[in-house]
Amino acid sequence: MRSWSKVDIGDVAQVWRRNRDVYRRLWRTEIIAPMLEPLFSIMGFGWGVGSLVAGKVMGVSYLTFVGAGLLTFTSLLRALFECTYAAYFRMVYQSTYDAILATPVEVESLALGEMTWGVTKSLIDGLIVLGVLWAFGAVLSPWALLIPFIIVIGAFWVAALSLWITAMIHDINYYNFYLGSVFSYLWFSGAYFPLDSLPAWAGWLAWMVPVTSVIDALRSLMMGHLTPLLLLEMGYVLVAFVLTAEVAMRALRRRMIN
Repeated sequence: MRSWSKVDIGDVAQVWRRNRDVYRRLWRTEIIAPMLEPLFSIMGFGWGVGSLVAGKVMGVSYLTFVGAGLLTFTSLLRALFECTYAAYFRMVYQSTYDAILATPVEVESLALGEMTWGVTKSLIDGLIVLGVLWAFGAVLSPWALLIPFIIVIGAFWVAALSLWITAMIHDINYYNFYLGSVFSYLWFSGAYFPLDSLPAWAGWLAWMVPVTSVIDALRSLMMGHLTPLLLLEMGYVLVAFVLTAEVAMRALRRRMIN
């Protein structure tokens, strides 16, 4: 992996700290949505839609079943937005990337630092949603303590994919195509109903996207159903991240240097 060999962990940390320092000044306003959104989503899906679901889904209440999907998308979308719109503003409108690259920091370290910050924002939101789910009784197993690690792995892949898109586009309106694909995929990802309900071809297509593995892993931990499949799923997501990050770092180098 040529791009990975150019990464300097110290520089990655410096990029992360820069974004953290900005967030420390803005956190009061940025924390409002992550606190309110899961509360109303859980009430709407868990109580509203859940009241229309007869019996249990995969042996648990619909609140527990759909909670894994809500947790996944609420947290991972934070990484997506941080490495799309927020990153685009830093790269194009604020010229933050140009300022960073005027120092000895390499593009690859900048890219990984941006991804890591996106993962941090994702983890913050994920912990808030997990706390709300626990308060509503949707978390059934102490294995849920491992959920933050799964969120981090999934968020790294989403951050890498999103930064790749950011490095490729030259008009912020083109994000509409990316977001349209993401929100369309949401409906057959296994977040709101079992994949067994879909045609076989749609189920296979859903499993090709690493987010489906993240949803299934989080649901297994919430339910306490641990199988070897969990390790395979996380291995798949990790490999997807390493490959996608390589492509993203190369794309950002072409955009910023070449």
